[in-house]
Amino acid sequence: MPDLLYGVLHSLLSCFIPAANLLVIVVVYKLMKKKQGTNYIFILNLAFADLLVGIMCIAEALDDMLDGNFDRNLSICLLRICMSLTPCIGSILTLLLISLDRYLAVKLPLHYPALLNKKPIVLSLTILWAISFLFGHMPLIFPSLQKSNYTGYCGLLYAAKSEYLYVICFGIFIPVLLILICLHVSVGRIAYSQHKRILRSCLQAEPLRAHLRHFKALRTALIVIICFTLSWGPYYMVGIVQAICESCNLAEPLKDILFLLGELNSLINPIIYALYSKDIRSHLAKLMKCKKKGQVNPLAVIHFNIQASGGLNNQEGKGSGSLGDQASDVTFPSCSGNCKIVFSVS
Repeated sequence: MPDLLYGVLHSLLSCFIPAANLLVIVVVYKLMKKKQGTNYIFILNLAFADLLVGIMCIAEALDDMLDGNFDRNLSICLLRICMSLTPCIGSILTLLLISLDRYLAVKLPLHYPALLNKKPIVLSLTILWAISFLFGHMPLIFPSLQKSNYTGYCGLLYAAKSEYLYVICFGIFIPVLLILICLHVSVGRIAYSQHKRILRSCLQAEPLRAHLRHFKALRTALIVIICFTLSWGPYYMVGIVQAICESCNLAEPLKDILFLLGELNSLINPIIYALYSKDIRSHLAKLMKCKKKGQVNPLAVIHFNIQASGGLNNQEGKGSGSLGDQASDVTFPSCSGNCKIVFSVS
């Protein structure tokens, strides 16, 4: 990829990723004040992880503009790689928690509120970030995973040994992906059985709405997981090929194109939730001061003067409305005989 194009794309990502995820964080935080739901906490955590990716994008873009002199040092290069991988690991583990949360909500609806209260959620998020930090910073924690013949080219397989990539791929990425697939297959079976039961019997509207809400949330999580796999999957697959085939020269696409594709996922996630989550979409519209069609302020105040020809005194009234109103709440004074109404707009 040409350096200019790479720099432009990296700069765009460094602008849009933090902005988009900050918007999601603000919206979800406001939603959490109004509604109780563990799903919002996990979505907030996912947006926070993506925000960290965006912050690292800014650091990488600045490094690129400064000719990458910082990468000459192995420790700084490893720190940059580890700080980029840690939120990535946090993202995929958060997707696991989101899917597990939806699975429990559908599988055990009666026990779900007791299973996922405040204490288990805080504990699960603490463990999540501890695992993310440990796996993300393994080359710095264990010097044996560092390359001894570092040449100054800051890439994952050029600063760390291939064993580290195997740990990330086969210890985190693939196992979590398999668990996610199993969870969604299981929920799909539950959805099918409940759909058949609904067709056979008449269920109350409220439980039916609750089940539909859980399935919609799970559908959104599934879309996020697919996008995550398509974004980061090529990076890990090419990385494994490069680790196995040392003579293959895949350093440039691995570092540039595929890593940018992985970082792009942190911009896709907030877009998905903005499109598929009704609550987030509506609150985002309010935050951006977007009003629905027809919800406009009054454009004018109409003064009217009713003149009756039967010797009655003139009567005045006032009403307000907008050009889009179908009717206005104006009560006309009563008059007998011929009436003349004079309107003035202010």
